Amino acid sequence: YVTSPPGDRARQFVVEQPGRVMVVRDGRKLGTPFLDIRGQVTTGGEQGLLSLAFAPDYAASGRFYVYYTDNAGDQRIVEYRRRDADRADPGSARLVLRMADSESNHNGGLLLFGPDDLLYVGTGDGGGGGDRHGPRGNAQNLGSLLGKLLRIDPRAGGGRPYQVPADNPFA
Repeated sequence: YVTSPPGDRARQFVVEQPGRVMVVRDGRKLGTPFLDIRGQVTTGGEQGLLSLAFAPDYAASGRFYVYYTDNAGDQRIVEYRRRDADRADPGSARLVLRMADSESNHNGGLLLFGPDDLLYVGTGDGGGGGDRHGPRGNAQNLGSLLGKLLRIDPRAGGGRPYQVPADNPFA
């Protein structure tokens, strides 16, 4: 996956499945990763570091979010902050959301901020051909976050690591 911070036309951030985010500035790859979480990521097939989204106020806040498959095979969304223009602060990690996932495929993984400044998360259905989980599968189960397009405010609030907008259809 390749993305850039809002308004930044000089740099591209390249998401590598094994767990690194590299910076390409003016067409040249920098030697040091922006973020390296390879020790926390299970990779291969449809697992790994899958996406990166910069908060709409990234220039001021330095907040960005990554979606990856952790070492237990579960899906995670984690917030980080930048250390400087070309490096993240790995010690700033804050878990936003963890989704238990018993299969190694169908991990989904796209993160995007919408025009409403909320984070949209495309989650996989949890794997196994035909979404065989439960009587209706994860995608049809409103009690599961798997197989959904989630819309959240990833900032902590109300004692929770993220907020659910009141106008979400199934809030």
